[in-house]
Amino acid sequence: MNDILLRLIEKTKKKFIYEVLEACDTCTLNFDLWMSRGGMDTFVLIVHFLNHDWEHGHGSIGLVETTKTSRVAMAIQVNEVLTSYGLNVKIMAYVKDEGNNINTMTSALTFVVSCELLRLTMPFRGSCWGHAIYKCCQYATNDTKVFIGLT
Repeated sequence: MNDILLRLIEKTKKKFIYEVLEACDTCTLNFDLWMSRGGMDTFVLIVHFLNHDWEHGHGSIGLVETTKTSRVAMAIQVNEVLTSYGLNVKIMAYVKDEGNNINTMTSALTFVVSCELLRLTMPFRGSCWGHAIYKCCQYATNDTKVFIGLT
């Protein structure tokens, strides 16, 4: 059964990921980390890029379940995923939210990614615009003074 699943995973990667990434010279990385009270945490890695025709390309390249979320452990796990797709030298930027667990991931990424094509020693780090808007709305509606000013 494991052999069948591994072949299915590889076939899916070839069809939906490798083929898409052929046109990727540089990319941005988006990631999120969900921490579980049960100790099994999950993170996802998503790349975005413009292909040679300036069309947006993207793909989810990894969904990793782990009990190890230290900076070093995450760096090793992320490096395995990025290296398997040849992306660890193509990341020019990554976006994140403000959680402490994400800061650990950001720190881990500094060990394993670079953008050699653009001669960057470290990718640009930025905040996710959608997450920033969500937080603004959340704080505005939770703060009585601000909420009264909006009505």
